[in-house]
Parts: sequence; structure tokens; C-alpha cells
Amino acid sequence: MTLLAPQGAEYWAVRRGADPAWPVVAIPLGGRALPPQVGAEQAVILLGLAGGLQPGWAVGDAVICQSCTDAVSGATRPCDPLLTAWLSQRLGLPVARALTVPRIVTQPQEKQRLGQTFGCAVVEMEGYPLLAHLPHLAMVRVISDAMHQTLPPLEAAVDRATGHLRPLPLVWAMVRQPQAAMALVQGARMALARLTGLAQRLTGNSEKKYNKNSATDVSALRI
Repeated sequence: MTLLAPQGAEYWAVRRGADPAWPVVAIPLGGRALPPQVGAEQAVILLGLAGGLQPGWAVGDAVICQSCTDAVSGATRPCDPLLTAWLSQRLGLPVARALTVPRIVTQPQEKQRLGQTFGCAVVEMEGYPLLAHLPHLAMVRVISDAMHQTLPPLEAAVDRATGHLRPLPLVWAMVRQPQAAMALVQGARMALARLTGLAQRLTGNSEKKYNKNSATDVSALRI
């Protein structure tokens, strides 16, 4: 079993909680590339953060995603049903539908519109494209921003070609809206702590051993 997580804070949160025997592989934001060490025949679990699209979901809530719908085409790809059922039994989390978007959704009005249009519980950026190559994929998401929450204008902070964060646009977006930035940081901290705990439970890391053997070089990712 291989764990995937978007590179950066999400990857480190998962790696911190996972048992060292479980490989943890970083992927670019947006799922734009597959790590060469992950094959289509493998069972893979993607863990990461998400935004809430329904009023009943709060920061820190976690869900297992049964499918991912593409916000551009409207097409839906199911997550692996057997692995999803196993995750539900192991973690005891609710199962819901995810919406995959090509950019960060920052405005409450847009989150509400997307939730009403597609009927999904959470919004994320990696699930739908990864399912095209990894049919045995399951996904766990922790909400870092609720439906009513405004985010800083982060659209330009992610390089859409590579999936890497761009530091200067990220800092500028935070400076422009300091209150939204503070709420984002607080929500992310809470959600990342929950993500670490879920990785620990998932992998049976009862001794809280630090996973120092799963460093991943993302420079060689292939499209």
C-alpha cells in the first residue's frame, strides 16, 4: 500500500504520522504528474486537505471520498470501492463525493454554487486526474476551509504548469487580505494536525515513530 499526498505541508503532515514501513510519496499540487515509482496496478491512498462545499462541514472534519467529479467537464470517476470500504471500516469516517477543480476556490459564493451544482461535499485539486491513471485509488480529505470562509486570492500562487507553489504571489496574496490569511493559517494548522492523526491511525503507527525513510524527490516526476 502506498500513500500519496500533495507536496509541501500536506506531504509532511502525512509523513509525520505514517508508520515508516508505509511509503509516502509526494505529488505536485493539482495531480499534474505521476511519480514514476507508483504503477496503475498498485493500491494507493491519497491524503490531503480540501475545502467544504456544504454548510454542515467544518474545519477539521474528515471524509472518505467515494468519487471525484471534474468541475470542468462534469464527468465523474469512482474511487476504488473495495479500498474505500476498507478505509471506512478502519477510520470510521463518513463517505462523501469530491469535486476536482483546476484552481483554488477562494470565495464563499463560488463554493456554495459549486456545492449546489454538483452536490459534492468537498472541493480538491488532485483526485480526478489521478483516477485516470490509478484505478485502485482511495482518498481521504480533511477540510481546511469551510464553505462560508473567504480565502486570500491564491489563484496565482500555484504554478498551473508544474503544480509548485510560487512564494512571492503567495506572500502577496496573504498581505492583501490579512484577516483571511490568518483564518486560512489557523484552519490549515488544525486540518494538518488531523491529517497527521489519520495517517497514524491508518498505518497503525501506535508508537508514533517518525517516518524518516520516505523522503521523495519530486524533481523527476513524469507527466
